[in-house]
Amino acid sequence: MIPETVMRELRYLEVATARKMRTMRVGPFTSRLRGEGFDFDELQPYRPGDDVRRIDWNVTARLDAPFVRQTHAERELTMMIAVDVSRSMELGTSHHSKREAMMFVTASLLFSALSTAVNTGFLAFGDRAIVSRPPRRTRAAAWGVLEQCWSAPASSRTALVPMVRHLARTLKRMSLVFLVSDFITDEDLFGTPDLAMLAARHDVVAVIPEDPFERQLPAGPGYVSVRDLESGRRAAVDLGARSRRRYAAEARRHRELLGRAFYRAGIEHVFVPTDGRVVEPLMTFFAGRARR
Repeated sequence: MIPETVMRELRYLEVATARKMRTMRVGPFTSRLRGEGFDFDELQPYRPGDDVRRIDWNVTARLDAPFVRQTHAERELTMMIAVDVSRSMELGTSHHSKREAMMFVTASLLFSALSTAVNTGFLAFGDRAIVSRPPRRTRAAAWGVLEQCWSAPASSRTALVPMVRHLARTLKRMSLVFLVSDFITDEDLFGTPDLAMLAARHDVVAVIPEDPFERQLPAGPGYVSVRDLESGRRAAVDLGARSRRRYAAEARRHRELLGRAFYRAGIEHVFVPTDGRVVEPLMTFFAGRARR
């Protein structure tokens, strides 16, 4: 059962998020992908393999060379939210844990999609797909997803490749896919073509909950004892100035490498700090998309 403190936030989000994000159009905005649709994007010279039914004969006649009409993908998209329920998401050294942030992100997406009549599916994963629900667009279905999101059994580790392959296999039409995870894994996720192939067929957005401890060491002298939530391994970390600088530099490096890897895979991403207003970075992200 969802704790009452989390439920209060979710009830607030049901009212407030839908109102704030309604004009940002989580579902019916123009996709960044090209595909079958009606909204004109641009003309391109015909290349072998292009659909001949898309040849613009008026332009072809004027320029004496075949040109193909490119359109934006269908505006009404199905949305899929895939959330990480591995143990690393239980980290919480500030007001919210990453698991709670994941819940608030999922709720804001669900309620905003509900307000714009967008079908939304759900997948909870850890080292495998744990819970899967087909796309629905009712209030009862949205709250059912949140209940399952919270109650899904925690996995001992994060395995993203099986999840990506599951989505690629089960999503039959072009969808807006949100991957909500800290992307802490021992896999070579970006060394395989699976994520890039999913992004080539769908509009994929990575949402990364980020605890303050993952950016810098806590204040204070001496040492701090830490435990890996997935492996159980313990270590003592020095809180001296040199250790702080090295830790912060490595955290920035990891963040930059992750951002570059998303860029190469053709995926947009947004970091969600758990020590702030969790939904605000997501709203800023959609506002930026609406201006494009």
